[in-house]
Amino acid sequence: FPSHDTVGPVVLDSSAHQVQVDGGALTLSRREYVLLKLLLESAGRIKTREQIEASLYAWGEEVASNALEVHISNLRKKLPKDFIKTVRGVGYSVSAP
Repeated sequence: FPSHDTVGPVVLDSSAHQVQVDGGALTLSRREYVLLKLLLESAGRIKTREQIEASLYAWGEEVASNALEVHISNLRKKLPKDFIKTVRGVGYSVSAP
């Protein structure tokens, strides 16, 4: 099992819990990190909102309706433009440019 997930310029090292874009380190919150890891592990496939929320939040944990959008928005500011794609009404995906 590889400890690195690489999609385009984004490299996630799960053993070191670090993310780099074009060789530069990113600072991510725990949930941003988990969210990015989820998307990278299924690069090229769509992750539904339900799948993402189930992975991000503990069972029974109260989740604000826009919490996922906030995390996605924060991640997008730190990643290359259009790296995370919204699949309207379904969820999100990432793919190499």
